[in-house]
Amino acid sequence: MAPTTEDQNYHNLTIGHCNIQGGLINLGKTTQLTELINNHNLDIFSLNELNLNDTIHTSTLNIPSSFNLLRIDRPNSSRGGCGMMINKKLSYTELQFSHDIPNIEALWVKLKGSNLNICSFYRSNKYCTVENFIDYMHICMRQLSGKKVVWIGDVNIDQNNINSSQYKKLDMTLKSYNLVQTVQGITRMAKVGNKFTQTTIDVVFTNCYSEFVNCSVLDEKIGDHQAIKCEISYKVPKAPKYEKVVIRNHCKNNVKQFLAFLGEGSDYSRLLESNNVEAVTTGLCEHIEDAYYKYFPLKTIQRRENFIDKPSAELLDAIKGTGKLYKKFKKLKDEVLKSGCNHCSTCGKCLKFEKAWGNYKSKRNLRTKISRTCRRQNIIEDLKKKKVPTATLR
Repeated sequence: MAPTTEDQNYHNLTIGHCNIQGGLINLGKTTQLTELINNHNLDIFSLNELNLNDTIHTSTLNIPSSFNLLRIDRPNSSRGGCGMMINKKLSYTELQFSHDIPNIEALWVKLKGSNLNICSFYRSNKYCTVENFIDYMHICMRQLSGKKVVWIGDVNIDQNNINSSQYKKLDMTLKSYNLVQTVQGITRMAKVGNKFTQTTIDVVFTNCYSEFVNCSVLDEKIGDHQAIKCEISYKVPKAPKYEKVVIRNHCKNNVKQFLAFLGEGSDYSRLLESNNVEAVTTGLCEHIEDAYYKYFPLKTIQRRENFIDKPSAELLDAIKGTGKLYKKFKKLKDEVLKSGCNHCSTCGKCLKFEKAWGNYKSKRNLRTKISRTCRRQNIIEDLKKKKVPTATLR
């Protein structure tokens, strides 16, 4: 039986994680994160080392429009911290556990309609001791007794070094609450002196492993950490890749009809004969407004994440130029393929093809640069209207 539309809009809950080592105020890295979310259909994305502080407003960050961002910043510092991007279609509540343990960086959510509680955490060796983190785990797990729990984050304890005292302390704690560590691959490769180290420090602890469909280390790498992902057999609505937006349809034909109506299609004789300037102004405004609503009806569009609602003239020219150069490149590429040439780089057709490719690539890179500048300027203008600080936006 073919899946229904409703079935296609739901899938298994998918949770991802990565230590991104800062960069959330950088459009390049946030674009990477958005692509990772879309490529793996993530519903929740746990982030470590946001490196944010209270001078950086969440609304200045270029996160996907279909996600909320919860975050905890490290006090009096621009390092560390953790966060959680959550699909807006998920119903959840934030959980708080009262404790007096210092230097804990963790966020909790409970999915409504389920018994599932999810924690995004970050334990830094220089900030939070293993003993403090384990004490925090005890407090949380006692209060969540009998409930399904998923801990996901960077614990900074190598799960392959089973002889270390830190590993043994953590392992005893996990076993006392029937928690298992499910990540089996290398999540970080780093150079220490002249040696390269391979460790598994990005982890998933859970007491409901029987409901896991899979848990894997992804090919995507942000900084020197691999992203990880786990899929749980619990149906949730998919995060939309596009945001539905209602706009006025300003197509060329509508503009043409609108201008024709305001020109030859309108009788202004009564307004011209009146001596009441205020009444004439009001009447003319109402006439134009009525015509605008008539000739520019509402239209619903799907807006991509990289959609720019106020493109500059320079960006529009760059987009057109890129399109023309791509068509030229594609045409020359087809000619090379038809000629049977195996890209020898010496014949006339290959030289033209390679030149066209270089021109297109340069124009495309320029378009990307202009697009980021335009997006940044639009964000800054919107934030100024809201009176939000923008000095930290890059």
